[in-house]
Amino acid sequence: MFCVGFFTNVAPFAGVFAVPLQTLKAQDEEAIYEALEADGAVVVEELFDLDAIAQVAQQIDKALDAVPWCNTADEGYGADFFGQSTKRLHGVLQYSPLIEQCMMHPLTLATAQRWLGAKPHFSTGEVMAIGPGERQQDLHTDAGSWRYAALPGELLFSMTIALTEFTQANGATVVAPGSHRWPENHQPNPHAFTSAEMAKGSALFYSGQLVHSGGNNQTQSTRVGLYFGYIPFWLQPLENPAITHPPEFLETLTPATQRFMDFHPSGFRAVLG
Repeated sequence: MFCVGFFTNVAPFAGVFAVPLQTLKAQDEEAIYEALEADGAVVVEELFDLDAIAQVAQQIDKALDAVPWCNTADEGYGADFFGQSTKRLHGVLQYSPLIEQCMMHPLTLATAQRWLGAKPHFSTGEVMAIGPGERQQDLHTDAGSWRYAALPGELLFSMTIALTEFTQANGATVVAPGSHRWPENHQPNPHAFTSAEMAKGSALFYSGQLVHSGGNNQTQSTRVGLYFGYIPFWLQPLENPAITHPPEFLETLTPATQRFMDFHPSGFRAVLG
Protein backbone atom coordinates (compact mmCIF):
# COMPACT_ATOMS: atom_id res chain seq x y z
CA MET A 1 0.00 0.00 0.00
CA PHE A 2 1.68 3.20 -1.13
CA CYS A 3 1.08 5.93 1.41
CA VAL A 4 2.23 9.52 1.63
CA GLY A 5 1.71 12.41 3.99
CA PHE A 6 4.17 11.81 6.82
CA PHE A 7 4.21 13.25 10.33
CA THR A 8 6.74 13.25 13.16
CA ASN A 9 6.82 9.74 14.63
CA VAL A 10 5.11 10.17 18.01
CA ALA A 11 4.65 7.22 20.38
CA PRO A 12 1.07 6.82 21.66
CA PHE A 13 0.21 7.47 25.30
CA ALA A 14 -2.13 4.71 26.52
CA GLY A 15 -5.37 6.15 27.85
CA VAL A 16 -4.35 9.77 27.25
CA PHE A 17 -5.72 11.16 24.01
CA ALA A 18 -7.84 14.02 22.75
CA VAL A 19 -10.82 12.02 21.44
CA PRO A 20 -11.62 8.43 22.51
CA LEU A 21 -11.92 5.85 19.73
CA GLN A 22 -15.40 4.38 19.76
CA THR A 23 -16.18 0.66 19.57
CA LEU A 24 -19.62 -0.26 18.28
CA LYS A 25 -21.64 -3.33 17.37
CA ALA A 26 -22.02 -4.20 13.69
CA GLN A 27 -25.79 -3.69 13.79
CA ASP A 28 -25.40 -0.04 14.87
CA GLU A 29 -25.01 1.19 11.30
CA GLU A 30 -26.02 4.82 11.91
CA ALA A 31 -23.87 5.14 15.03
CA ILE A 32 -20.90 3.66 13.13
CA TYR A 33 -21.20 6.32 10.46
CA GLU A 34 -21.59 9.09 13.02
CA ALA A 35 -18.44 7.91 14.82
CA LEU A 36 -16.56 7.76 11.52
CA GLU A 37 -17.68 11.28 10.70
CA ALA A 38 -16.68 12.62 14.11
CA ASP A 39 -13.44 10.73 14.76
CA GLY A 40 -12.31 9.50 11.35
CA ALA A 41 -12.16 5.95 12.73
CA VAL A 42 -14.33 3.43 14.57
CA VAL A 43 -13.92 -0.19 15.65
CA VAL A 44 -16.79 -2.42 14.55
CA GLU A 45 -17.12 -5.42 16.85
CA GLU A 46 -17.91 -8.93 15.63
CA LEU A 47 -18.28 -7.88 12.01
CA PHE A 48 -17.13 -11.27 10.78
CA ASP A 49 -17.91 -14.83 11.87
CA LEU A 50 -15.12 -16.16 14.07
CA ASP A 51 -15.04 -19.59 12.40
CA ALA A 52 -14.60 -17.92 9.01
CA ILE A 53 -11.90 -15.62 10.37
CA ALA A 54 -10.06 -18.60 11.85
CA GLN A 55 -10.12 -20.32 8.46
CA VAL A 56 -8.90 -17.19 6.66
CA ALA A 57 -6.13 -16.72 9.23
CA GLN A 58 -4.97 -20.31 8.84
CA GLN A 59 -4.81 -20.01 5.06
CA ILE A 60 -3.09 -16.62 5.26
CA ASP A 61 -0.49 -18.05 7.66
CA LYS A 62 0.55 -20.57 5.00
CA ALA A 63 1.16 -17.75 2.53
CA LEU A 64 3.03 -15.69 5.13
CA ASP A 65 5.30 -18.63 5.96
CA ALA A 66 6.44 -18.66 2.33
CA VAL A 67 7.87 -15.12 2.37
CA PRO A 68 10.68 -13.56 4.43
CA TRP A 69 10.42 -10.69 6.86
CA CYS A 70 10.72 -7.28 5.19
CA ASN A 71 9.62 -8.84 1.90
CA THR A 72 8.47 -5.50 0.44
CA ALA A 73 11.70 -3.61 1.16
CA ASP A 74 12.18 -2.79 -2.53
CA GLU A 75 8.71 -1.28 -2.96
CA GLY A 76 7.53 2.28 -2.45
CA TYR A 77 9.12 3.87 0.62
CA GLY A 78 11.30 0.88 1.46
CA ALA A 79 12.08 -1.06 4.60
CA ASP A 80 12.18 1.95 6.90
CA PHE A 81 8.49 2.56 6.23
CA PHE A 82 7.18 -0.94 5.55
CA GLY A 83 9.05 -2.50 8.50
CA GLN A 84 12.08 -4.69 9.07
CA SER A 85 10.00 -7.24 11.02
CA THR A 86 6.84 -7.00 8.96
CA LYS A 87 5.52 -9.20 6.15
CA ARG A 88 3.07 -7.98 3.51
CA LEU A 89 1.01 -9.84 0.91
CA HIS A 90 -0.90 -8.49 -2.08
CA GLY A 91 -3.29 -10.22 -4.44
CA VAL A 92 -5.04 -11.25 -1.25
CA LEU A 93 -8.24 -12.78 -2.62
CA GLN A 94 -6.35 -15.79 -3.95
CA TYR A 95 -5.34 -16.96 -0.47
CA SER A 96 -8.81 -17.93 0.77
CA PRO A 97 -12.25 -18.18 -0.87
CA LEU A 98 -13.69 -16.40 2.19
CA ILE A 99 -11.69 -13.22 1.63
CA GLU A 100 -14.00 -12.19 -1.22
CA GLN A 101 -16.91 -12.22 1.24
CA CYS A 102 -14.91 -10.11 3.70
CA MET A 103 -14.15 -7.50 1.07
CA MET A 104 -17.75 -7.38 -0.13
CA HIS A 105 -19.39 -7.26 3.31
CA PRO A 106 -22.71 -5.35 2.94
CA LEU A 107 -22.06 -3.03 5.91
CA THR A 108 -18.58 -2.21 4.64
CA LEU A 109 -19.81 -1.43 1.12
CA ALA A 110 -22.74 0.64 2.43
CA THR A 111 -20.48 2.65 4.74
CA ALA A 112 -17.90 3.14 2.00
CA GLN A 113 -20.51 4.41 -0.43
CA ARG A 114 -21.92 6.83 2.10
CA TRP A 115 -18.45 8.02 3.08
CA LEU A 116 -17.21 8.50 -0.47
CA GLY A 117 -20.46 9.89 -1.83
CA ALA A 118 -20.12 7.61 -4.84
CA LYS A 119 -20.19 3.94 -5.73
CA PRO A 120 -17.12 2.35 -4.13
CA HIS A 121 -14.57 0.38 -6.09
CA PHE A 122 -11.49 -1.62 -5.15
CA SER A 123 -8.24 0.27 -4.64
CA THR A 124 -5.98 -2.26 -2.92
CA GLY A 125 -5.89 -5.25 -0.60
CA GLU A 126 -3.05 -6.19 1.70
CA VAL A 127 -2.13 -8.57 4.50
CA MET A 128 0.05 -6.87 7.12
CA ALA A 129 1.80 -9.13 9.63
CA ILE A 130 3.71 -7.19 12.29
CA GLY A 131 6.31 -9.43 13.92
CA PRO A 132 7.91 -9.41 17.37
CA GLY A 133 10.10 -6.40 18.01
CA GLU A 134 8.80 -4.29 15.12
CA ARG A 135 8.98 -0.56 15.89
CA GLN A 136 6.10 1.84 15.46
CA GLN A 137 5.70 2.79 11.82
CA ASP A 138 6.02 6.40 10.69
CA LEU A 139 2.75 8.27 11.08
CA HIS A 140 1.02 8.91 7.76
CA THR A 141 -2.23 9.26 5.86
CA ASP A 142 -3.28 6.93 3.04
CA ALA A 143 -5.33 9.26 0.83
CA GLY A 144 -2.14 11.22 0.20
CA SER A 145 -1.43 8.62 -2.49
CA TRP A 146 -3.54 10.86 -4.73
CA ARG A 147 -2.07 14.11 -3.39
CA TYR A 148 -1.25 15.49 -6.83
CA ALA A 149 -4.87 15.27 -7.95
CA ALA A 150 -5.98 17.97 -5.44
CA LEU A 151 -9.54 16.63 -5.59
CA PRO A 152 -12.27 17.73 -3.17
CA GLY A 153 -14.09 15.36 -0.83
CA GLU A 154 -13.20 11.94 0.53
CA LEU A 155 -11.08 9.78 -1.76
CA LEU A 156 -10.53 6.68 0.37
CA PHE A 157 -12.40 4.52 2.88
CA SER A 158 -10.32 1.86 4.62
CA MET A 159 -11.05 -1.31 6.55
CA THR A 160 -8.55 -3.39 8.53
CA ILE A 161 -9.84 -6.78 9.75
CA ALA A 162 -8.25 -8.30 12.84
CA LEU A 163 -7.16 -11.85 11.95
CA THR A 164 -5.47 -11.97 15.36
CA GLU A 165 -6.24 -9.95 18.44
CA PHE A 166 -5.05 -6.33 18.16
CA THR A 167 -3.60 -4.94 21.40
CA GLN A 168 -1.39 -2.01 22.21
CA ALA A 169 1.34 -4.47 23.20
CA ASN A 170 1.34 -6.44 19.94
CA GLY A 171 1.21 -3.51 17.52
CA ALA A 172 -2.43 -2.50 17.13
CA THR A 173 -2.88 0.34 14.66
CA VAL A 174 -2.01 3.71 16.22
CA VAL A 175 -4.61 6.36 15.32
CA ALA A 176 -5.26 10.01 16.02
CA PRO A 177 -9.04 10.37 16.42
CA GLY A 178 -10.25 13.51 14.68
CA SER A 179 -7.08 13.91 12.63
CA HIS A 180 -9.03 13.51 9.37
CA ARG A 181 -10.14 17.12 9.97
CA TRP A 182 -6.76 18.54 10.99
CA PRO A 183 -5.60 21.54 8.96
CA GLU A 184 -2.66 21.18 6.61
CA ASN A 185 0.76 21.15 8.30
CA HIS A 186 -0.77 20.43 11.72
CA GLN A 187 1.88 19.01 14.05
CA PRO A 188 0.40 16.41 16.43
CA ASN A 189 1.41 15.78 20.02
CA PRO A 190 1.50 12.38 21.77
CA HIS A 191 -1.75 13.03 23.64
CA ALA A 192 -3.67 12.91 20.35
CA PHE A 193 -3.03 9.21 19.81
CA THR A 194 -4.43 5.88 20.93
CA SER A 195 -4.27 2.22 19.90
CA ALA A 196 -7.13 0.70 17.92
CA GLU A 197 -7.45 -2.42 20.07
CA MET A 198 -9.94 -5.02 18.87
CA ALA A 199 -10.74 -8.71 19.03
CA LYS A 200 -10.42 -11.20 16.18
CA GLY A 201 -13.25 -10.78 13.69
CA SER A 202 -13.65 -7.08 14.43
CA ALA A 203 -12.68 -4.37 11.96
CA LEU A 204 -11.33 -0.84 12.01
CA PHE A 205 -13.19 1.50 9.64
CA TYR A 206 -11.26 4.68 8.95
CA SER A 207 -10.89 7.70 6.69
CA GLY A 208 -8.10 7.94 4.15
CA GLN A 209 -7.27 11.29 5.78
CA LEU A 210 -6.75 9.77 9.24
CA VAL A 211 -3.25 10.05 10.69
CA HIS A 212 -2.20 6.56 11.76
CA SER A 213 0.56 3.94 11.73
CA GLY A 214 1.30 0.33 12.51
CA GLY A 215 2.12 -0.09 16.20
CA ASN A 216 5.19 -1.26 18.08
CA ASN A 217 4.99 -5.03 18.71
CA GLN A 218 6.44 -5.68 22.16
CA THR A 219 5.29 -9.32 22.31
CA GLN A 220 6.56 -12.65 20.96
CA SER A 221 3.50 -13.14 18.73
CA THR A 222 2.69 -11.77 15.28
CA ARG A 223 -0.20 -9.36 14.77
CA VAL A 224 -1.98 -10.03 11.47
CA GLY A 225 -4.47 -7.72 9.77
CA LEU A 226 -6.27 -7.85 6.43
CA TYR A 227 -6.65 -4.43 4.78
CA PHE A 228 -8.96 -3.22 2.01
CA GLY A 229 -9.08 0.25 0.48
CA TYR A 230 -12.24 1.53 -1.24
CA ILE A 231 -12.28 4.50 -3.61
CA PRO A 232 -14.89 6.29 -5.76
CA PHE A 233 -15.54 4.45 -9.01
CA TRP A 234 -13.93 7.23 -11.05
CA LEU A 235 -10.58 7.28 -9.23
CA GLN A 236 -7.48 5.35 -10.32
CA PRO A 237 -6.80 2.42 -7.93
CA LEU A 238 -3.39 1.67 -6.45
CA GLU A 239 -3.46 -2.04 -7.28
CA ASN A 240 -4.16 -3.74 -10.60
CA PRO A 241 -5.80 -7.03 -9.53
CA ALA A 242 -5.21 -8.51 -12.98
CA ILE A 243 -1.49 -8.37 -12.19
CA THR A 244 -1.51 -9.28 -8.49
CA HIS A 245 -3.93 -12.22 -8.99
CA PRO A 246 -3.75 -15.03 -11.55
CA PRO A 247 -6.24 -14.20 -14.36
CA GLU A 248 -7.80 -17.64 -14.15
CA PHE A 249 -8.53 -17.02 -10.47
CA LEU A 250 -10.26 -13.71 -11.14
CA GLU A 251 -12.55 -15.49 -13.57
CA THR A 252 -13.92 -17.58 -10.66
CA LEU A 253 -15.13 -14.51 -8.73
CA THR A 254 -18.75 -13.44 -8.75
CA PRO A 255 -19.76 -10.91 -11.42
CA ALA A 256 -20.40 -8.32 -8.68
CA THR A 257 -16.86 -8.73 -7.35
CA GLN A 258 -15.37 -8.62 -10.84
CA ARG A 259 -17.16 -5.33 -11.50
CA PHE A 260 -16.03 -4.01 -8.11
CA MET A 261 -12.41 -4.81 -9.02
CA ASP A 262 -12.83 -3.49 -12.58
CA PHE A 263 -11.92 -6.87 -14.00
CA HIS A 264 -13.47 -7.82 -17.32
CA PRO A 265 -13.03 -11.49 -18.34
CA SER A 266 -13.35 -10.57 -22.03
CA GLY A 267 -10.59 -8.00 -21.65
CA PHE A 268 -12.89 -5.36 -23.13
CA ARG A 269 -14.94 -2.67 -21.44
CA ALA A 270 -17.44 -0.66 -23.42
CA VAL A 271 -17.42 3.10 -22.83
CA LEU A 272 -20.91 4.53 -23.24
CA GLY A 273 -21.52 8.27 -23.35
